[in-house]
Parts: sequence; structure tokens; C-alpha cells
Amino acid sequence: MARSAAAKKVAKAASTGAGGKGGGGDRNILFPAAMILVALLGIGLVFVARDQRSDLAPAGDPSLDDHWHSAYSVYVCDELSPMVFENDSVDDRTGMHTHGDGLIHIHPFVSTVTGQYATLGAFFNENQTVLDDSTFELPNKSVLSENDFECDGEKAEVRVLKWNTLAAEKPVVFTENLRDVRLNENGQLLMFAVVAEGMDDSEIPRPDDTYLRQYLGLSEEQRPLGQDESDQTGPVVPTTDDPLATEEPTTDDPLATEEPTSEVPESDEPNDN
Repeated sequence: MARSAAAKKVAKAASTGAGGKGGGGDRNILFPAAMILVALLGIGLVFVARDQRSDLAPAGDPSLDDHWHSAYSVYVCDELSPMVFENDSVDDRTGMHTHGDGLIHIHPFVSTVTGQYATLGAFFNENQTVLDDSTFELPNKSVLSENDFECDGEKAEVRVLKWNTLAAEKPVVFTENLRDVRLNENGQLLMFAVVAEGMDDSEIPRPDDTYLRQYLGLSEEQRPLGQDESDQTGPVVPTTDDPLATEEPTTDDPLATEEPTSEVPESDEPNDN
């Protein structure tokens, strides 16, 4: 009788042990299955994120294959400035740069400055100068702010005027969201103006497009990368760091230079030559 009871206990123990091994086998199967599920979930999230990025991708031109140019000028109060931004192409990270030639070179290297992201904000970020709805930093680093700058005793206002093509007779005028103004055509003209609030837009001159027309008419191989002070075919960068510096300073004009090299065009009509 004792042997029979003992045999039953052994059989029961063996049965329990077998069950335990079976549970461990189930766990060994569940772990890789869980890993496969996690991997599939990760792949699904990647595709979802890719679709979302596609929805947010830049739309329209310019693209990574484009190499466009826009000309700009600076107008303060009632005077056209001869100053241009210095060459910032040496350490260019995006392709929105200038060669110190009075042109904005729109040559996107990365998609973050293509399509609707090709804006004045992208250019001024690369140029490391300030442009916003109330402040404009001149090429000589003088900062003009609506808060403390006046034109003939009247509060000043920052405006951007954009002629969308060389043939355009009238500009589109922006006084808000200036950094979002798009550079979306080849051969645009831009005027960065800090003028009295009461000044009519028609009083602000159209930028001289002569050099831009010459530049666009050349092949890629013929186009110069920039102009220096000895080359009078392009804009001249003032040699002084002080906007007020002259041989005998007699004015508080922030645009004063020793020998101004630009004049206000006599007519707003586009030059079709």
C-alpha cells in the first residue's frame, strides 16, 4: 500500500514537472512573437511619419535643381542706398546667399529652403542679418527699428516691395510677415524700404535692374561669382564700416557714404533692353 501511494506521488510530481516545462515553452514562443509585433509596429510608424512629412514637404519652386537670381536695393526715408550685403557664400549652408553683387542667389542645397520655404527669412538667416516686421539691419550692420527710427520726424515703417518679374510695372507691397515673403520666381526685384508711415508706395522707386538683366543674359560659365570694388559693372560695397563716415561728416543720414554710386531711377517703367 505504501508503495502504491509513493508511486502515485511520483507520478503526480512528474505530471506537474511536465506542465511546468510546457509553460516555459509557451513563454519562449511569446517573446519572439512580441518582438516581431514591436518591429512591425515600428515599421508602421515609419510609414506614417513619412506620409506626414510628405504632406509637409515644400510645394512649388524653386527646387534643388534651380539656380535663380533676384536683385535688391535698400531705400531709407527718401534716399536710395548704394550699400549691398557682403559675400556670404563661403560658409553657405543652404544655397540662399549673395556674392556681394547686389543679387540674392537662390540655389537651394537642401530641401528646407525649397518651395514655400525659399523665403526672405531663409536668406537673412544665412546672411546673419536682421529682418522682421519692425526691424531692418542695413548691410553696414546699422539696425533701423520702428521703435526708435524716424524719417523727418515721422515714425518709420519697414516695408518690402517685390516686383515678381522684370516686366512687372507695379510691386506687391508687404508690411507684415516680411520673413515669409517668397522668392518664387527667377528675376524678381526687391526693395527693402524703411520709410515714413505716411509715404505712398508709389514714391518708393523700383530697383535698378540693369545688372540683373546682364547677369541673366549670360551663360552659367560666363556669370561672375561677384563684384569687387575695382569692377564698376556691378554694385559697389562701401569701404567704410561707419555709415556716417565721410571726409567731413556733416549729416546724420545713416546712408551717407563718401561717394554715392547709385541714383533713384528717373522712371518706374521696366527696362526692356
